[in-house]
Amino acid sequence: MEDAILRRHIADYDRWRKSLDSQFAAFNLWLKEHFPNSAGARQVVQQARALLTEDQFTLVLVGEFSRGKTELINALLSHTYGKRLLPSRPGRTTMCPTEIFSDGGEQASLRLLPIETLATSTSLESFRRIPQKWVTHEFNAEDAEATRDALLRVAATKSVLPEEAARYGFDRNHLDGKGNLVEIPAWRFALLCLPHPLLAQGLRIIDTPGLNVLGNEPELTLSTLPSAQAVAFLLSADTGVSGTDLNMWETHLVPLRQHRGTAVMALLNKIDTTWDDPDEDPEQLLLQMRTQVGELLNLPPDGVVGVSAKKALLAHARRDPQLLRQSHFEEFEALLVQRLVEHRQKLSEHRSLHQALTLMADTRDLLKRRLNSSRTALTQLQRNKVGNDTQFAELAQLQKAAQEQHRTCHHELLTLKSSQRMLARKRAALLAPISSQQLQLLINETSNTLHQRWTPLGLAKAIDSFMEGVDHQLANLESEVERANRVVDAIFERSTLKNVDVSAQYFNAGIFRLSLHGLHRQAAQLRRSPQLLLARRNRLTQRFITTLANEVGRLYTRLTAATDTWLEQALEPLKQHAQYHKHLLNRHMIRLAELKQKTHSKRTDLRALETEILRNDNALTTLEELLGQSTAAPLPAAPAPRADNVTPLKAPASH
Repeated sequence: MEDAILRRHIADYDRWRKSLDSQFAAFNLWLKEHFPNSAGARQVVQQARALLTEDQFTLVLVGEFSRGKTELINALLSHTYGKRLLPSRPGRTTMCPTEIFSDGGEQASLRLLPIETLATSTSLESFRRIPQKWVTHEFNAEDAEATRDALLRVAATKSVLPEEAARYGFDRNHLDGKGNLVEIPAWRFALLCLPHPLLAQGLRIIDTPGLNVLGNEPELTLSTLPSAQAVAFLLSADTGVSGTDLNMWETHLVPLRQHRGTAVMALLNKIDTTWDDPDEDPEQLLLQMRTQVGELLNLPPDGVVGVSAKKALLAHARRDPQLLRQSHFEEFEALLVQRLVEHRQKLSEHRSLHQALTLMADTRDLLKRRLNSSRTALTQLQRNKVGNDTQFAELAQLQKAAQEQHRTCHHELLTLKSSQRMLARKRAALLAPISSQQLQLLINETSNTLHQRWTPLGLAKAIDSFMEGVDHQLANLESEVERANRVVDAIFERSTLKNVDVSAQYFNAGIFRLSLHGLHRQAAQLRRSPQLLLARRNRLTQRFITTLANEVGRLYTRLTAATDTWLEQALEPLKQHAQYHKHLLNRHMIRLAELKQKTHSKRTDLRALETEILRNDNALTTLEELLGQSTAAPLPAAPAPRADNVTPLKAPASH
């Protein structure tokens, strides 16, 4: 049976990242060997490598209990081993959000965060950095029984009083009860590390267990889902769209698609339940079901894809291509591959990668010009080899020209240092609008407002006022950014480096403001959820406000880091160009001085200059080979799913 389409593209994606990383690693070594004074250039390259290393493709599965999310994960991962990896049984197999990933090692482990942490205002992201708060279990992933026993812990529950459940933010209407007690998850979050090729190559899967838990973790809706490259909303063909399904779609996923630009696909799972009716054509029935679901979700029929994860898993185990086609699972994988290709294109256009590749190209071009100049000088000296006096005069002229270029480079570097200091002085003005003090003032004002009027209307007004204040701060920042970009434009205009795209060096704060607007609209939708509308002043509403403030704080942190990086690197192309040119001229002048001394003493020998030319020629050859690697493997086109299953999705938000 043909290798799974997702597996092929994930492998290609992983090879592309590793190839590009190897290219940058080789360029770093090249810089150390041929340009020792290149700390700034190596920092640019290291940032590009860090981006490639940290990158992952995240798929989030959203749906109520018993929609087949665990079996879908098994079907995605089973092609490697041909068997079920995660235990699946009727009922609630996952009670808390579970993140499935690989750390590149061979040891499988499960880390569980106790539900009691919901009584604090500490975010999930913060708890990730506190390992002692987690309960850890290591197990052998090759042992099916050990894996089953470890992962069944995720489904653990505990009985508590309704008051305690409400304090954690749970809605009792969505909880099972036993007498005076109710059942709540024993764990708040699970981190499952598995040694699996797809996961090791960059795939990360997050399984969310249902409306009650999803609504109880605003961080999932406001942070985790928007940062994913693909979100799959699971429905079941044997139950249709329930009230909780519709509530989850409208509260958590519609705002995600409309305001955050996240790619969301609707999956109608368990279509195999329709195969047993001899009077129905399964394909025609599936089309009708997709149409009905599309109408309920306000999606066109081709916005809903039907799959059978159970039969796809069986097809992989039996290596049965006909059963796999019946399951329509490859069409779901094709949609994932489309998202993967879009993500790869987006990553390839990232500023860090662009800067590193531009630096390589500029270094190559400068070295090529210096090499051509040296060859011209050597030809002139060889032509005048008979008369030492003529050759001496020629060397003196070449030396004078090199010294003049060297002075120009030195003056340009001094000017750039002055320009760098001038640009660095813009930091205070740039960061003043988004300082932690300014943000804290807004948070305090919002807290005071809510303390005085803790009602759904008061909550809405407080959120709007808070986000409008943040938007005003970012508008002030954009005004400062515009002034700073004009400074950069003037600096590049005065430089000797031409044919450079100056706009690529501008700072763009607009993408952060767009992200903020999406967050505001999504938060406005989320605070209308029944859980928050019915909640009084409890941990859930406090966690919602805290999560929103934390998201803005994280955005400010990213913006501050991006600003600092930009201030350091905006002039880097000019600095590296001048420094490397000066470095080449230094070596060239040393060789000319040596030749001039030998000519003056009647012992002319051009081998020193020939050696220098050979050294630069070898360096240029190596560098051109490195640059050739970046164009040798173009981005692949996404596979085209069947025409009746193409899902028109909004493009992901740009970096």
